[in-house]
Amino acid sequence: MRILITLIVLFMCITNTKAQTQTEEKGKETTILRKLATEKAIELQKELNLTIRASKVLEKTIFKYSVKANKVLQSNLSIKEKSKSLSNIVYFQNQELKEVFTVNQFYQYLNLQNVSVAGY
Repeated sequence: MRILITLIVLFMCITNTKAQTQTEEKGKETTILRKLATEKAIELQKELNLTIRASKVLEKTIFKYSVKANKVLQSNLSIKEKSKSLSNIVYFQNQELKEVFTVNQFYQYLNLQNVSVAGY
């Protein structure tokens, strides 16, 4: 009986340690993605002459879609599925940014990203 209880306690400790490690890794990834989003927003604020409001929305949008892209990249999807998912993420990010930027700012943004969008 003691052995069984000891094994259960050890198993719970190991499981808790793995979960804690995964949580810490996700926290580090989130911190890195947030920092990169902030840096990119500052860079684009200067390049596109954005208002502070537009820059904050841009930062949140970049972070949100970076998290989604990171999940896709770390998934077990095939390369073709990852490519399709990442293309969709870029598309929807651009749709959100279209609502924040002026027409000229959006075109400048696309040029800076080296993206060509059909019909624009």
